Amino acid sequence: MATSPSQATPLPASLFNLPDGLTPDSIDTLPVLSALLSRLQNPSSSANTASTSGSPPAASPSQLASSTGPLSIKDIPAATDELKHKLQRARVQVKELPDMDRSVEEQEVEIRELEEKIRRQREVLVGLREVGLQAKREREQRGKEGGTDVIET
Repeated sequence: MATSPSQATPLPASLFNLPDGLTPDSIDTLPVLSALLSRLQNPSSSANTASTSGSPPAASPSQLASSTGPLSIKDIPAATDELKHKLQRARVQVKELPDMDRSVEEQEVEIRELEEKIRRQREVLVGLREVGLQAKREREQRGKEGGTDVIET
């Protein structure tokens, strides 16, 4: 039986509760900002270029749309439109996440309660481990004494 790609590679647990369309990539702006800044021309170098070879090459509308070519200060609003829209969509989607209305104090109280619950569960696990080790030692002792290995009910 063939499996679909979504069945073959389950999503990480952190992505299960995200609203549709909200991914880590939809919030990550550093690569986009870096690309924009790398295209931005230094005004002083533009002035030097303009004085020696006429006016600096300006980005054409197709270069702005395809995120290529140099940017001048006046091109920044048009070049950053996509980034602004991406951030607006992400902001709306983040507000849809559960518990966004809870205060930091409420979350800290819940964290302390969960940490206490984990501590109690670990204590129970340690106790169960000790019971299991004791049962193993008793079984081994009976085996050495020639007894049968029968589990009592």
